[in-house]
Amino acid sequence: MTQQIDPLVEEIGMSMWRVQRKIISQMSLHKEIGLTVPQFGLLHMIAQEKKSRVVQLAEKMEVKSSAVTVMLDRLEMLNLIARVQDENDRRAVAVTLTDKGEGVLKEAQYRSNLLISDCLSILEPEELQFFAKCFRMLEKQER
Repeated sequence: MTQQIDPLVEEIGMSMWRVQRKIISQMSLHKEIGLTVPQFGLLHMIAQEKKSRVVQLAEKMEVKSSAVTVMLDRLEMLNLIARVQDENDRRAVAVTLTDKGEGVLKEAQYRSNLLISDCLSILEPEELQFFAKCFRMLEKQER
């Protein structure tokens, strides 16, 4: 027997899906600076870690290491990342952002924030605060 789903939960789920699709479709702004949405996410992860290994990045992205390697190859060709040998383990390679990569990431983050700001502009300030509070609660549940 399947469990009955609250119609409000179903409505929220569909709304979240539509908003996510709208935002992702408008992320073509990144194409102007030469990034895809997954590459933007990968650069963001590398920036957070400072030095990352391919295996760690693949785990965070929930993809195979080979998929991350292909993305890193492209980012390296664009001079956005550099691969450096780990000081403690010569067999291991760490990935870092180049100065150019940091600049492109900052621009992409700025453009993303503009897009999200535009999507959320229909909310009143107190609605926006409540919305943020709800998302923080959902985020804590994930940890």
